[in-house]
Amino acid sequence: MALSVGILARYMARIYALARKSTLALRPRKRALLQRLARPPIAAIRASVVERFGTCGKAACSCHSGDKHGPYYYLIQCVAKGHVRKFQLKEPEQQQRAREAVACFNEFYDTLEELSQINAELLRRADPIDSAGRTT
Repeated sequence: MALSVGILARYMARIYALARKSTLALRPRKRALLQRLARPPIAAIRASVVERFGTCGKAACSCHSGDKHGPYYYLIQCVAKGHVRKFQLKEPEQQQRAREAVACFNEFYDTLEELSQINAELLRRADPIDSAGRTT
């Protein structure tokens, strides 16, 4: 089973090199991120598109000797601890829409993660984090 890229990315966030940037450089970046987050994507899905190949129950089928059936594409979404929602994406258009929706969510999440790291860095510097450059 080949998993899509991005599953591990949700567990391991990208680390932004913020400690070396000045507060004056972080503030405009924070404003730009907030503007992007103000327009969340409508068609975002927090999930993974997975490609699978499988074997059937026929003993004489060539899938048992390496030529597996597939690819079959699935949208897999962990909705709660121990609860997974999964369904097959049968049509190429459906597969493409799912990939785009997952990419939209990942981009939105990455933007939120960068904002979070900037806020943590500003907090470490004892600067206000509740404004994008304005004094509180």
